[in-house]
Amino acid sequence: MDALDGDIKNVYLLSGEETFFIDKAREKILARLGVDKQTELITFDCDTKPALGEIISAIDSSPFFSPKNVVLVKNATFFSADKKIERLENILQDMQPTNYVIFTAKTADKRRKLYKIISQVGAILEANPLRSWEVDEWLNEKLSSLGKIMRGEARRHFNERLGILPEISLWYLENELNKVALNVTGNEITAADLRKNMLAPPEVSNFALTDAVDERKVKKAFYLLKQQARIPAKIPLVMTLLVNHVRRLIRAKFFMAQGITGRRLGEPLEMNPYIAQKFSEVAKTYSEKLLEETFIELAEADFKLKTGRADIEILERILIKLCKR
Repeated sequence: MDALDGDIKNVYLLSGEETFFIDKAREKILARLGVDKQTELITFDCDTKPALGEIISAIDSSPFFSPKNVVLVKNATFFSADKKIERLENILQDMQPTNYVIFTAKTADKRRKLYKIISQVGAILEANPLRSWEVDEWLNEKLSSLGKIMRGEARRHFNERLGILPEISLWYLENELNKVALNVTGNEITAADLRKNMLAPPEVSNFALTDAVDERKVKKAFYLLKQQARIPAKIPLVMTLLVNHVRRLIRAKFFMAQGITGRRLGEPLEMNPYIAQKFSEVAKTYSEKLLEETFIELAEADFKLKTGRADIEILERILIKLCKR
């Protein structure tokens, strides 16, 4: 984003799965070009399968009623698909100075000639999803833009909410933080503010169940399980949550046996270092034998639940076993 304050390029490729960065970069480029999106921007969406020749002609056309010719090609597939695009490659290598094109793509093969050409004559953004331990820099900038700070317990609570998620949606975070900021009068966001105003993703709500198991609170675990069981469609989600938790505990035990403990577990387990510190302490309370047995029992329970040979009680027995360790 800082690089977009520099020289304007004639060709941009915004690729990756994190649409937050792609959307922000696209809007900043268009703003710098001073384009009226309603009247001066030519847009193609490759999901609707426009003709490649039509896209190429638009990119190479001279501007008529505007000093610039700006083309946006969304969801471009020719950065990964095996297509002959020699004409497009030639045009991008020698763009008219009045012409600009922005490509967005979910994936882009760096080995392709087209990718290499854009890296030489234009600019490329790789917008990969952030992991929970990579959010701090973004969060600091977001809080600064809101005129807010978040310290101590609030930071820990925020990290706990995100620590279990395999990927983070920055659009979700931005929307939730905007909502929190609107409801906080001072400049500091507290843990209480987050609990009151920030909607937890489903994965975080479900995580309360594994928290209860780790804390050996069998009654709380039973209550949370029954709450989820009210909606039968949620049982597979609970099963997935338990399986992933036991698998992660087994992996933690493996790395801890090699001397990797505390915050250092964050990297191999792909967790926020703060969460990894807590997880390291939790893992010590489980035996490898118990975890391996439970993993097998969960697989059997999954099969029986899906085939109608068991009900929620089969999961209750597993929760008792884990809590009574």
